[in-house]
Amino acid sequence: MVRELAGFDWDRAKRVMRWPLREALLAFEHLMEARAREVYAQEVSVWAQLAPHQKKPPKPPKPPKILKGAHDDR
Repeated sequence: MVRELAGFDWDRAKRVMRWPLREALLAFEHLMEARAREVYAQEVSVWAQLAPHQKKPPKPPKPPKILKGAHDDR
């Protein structure tokens, strides 16, 4: 988790280690949301490009739970 928050930069990782736990967890959650958003956008894009050319197109991909707002009770 620390490496990801620091962008794999050793000097920044030393600073991240001094963050309060709550701030580190919120930053990590934000990072995971951003990654999930990118992956979901790519999945929808592929689906949208292929669906019109299929006889029985599958349903569009469902968004991951982290993007559905279940954690908005902060």
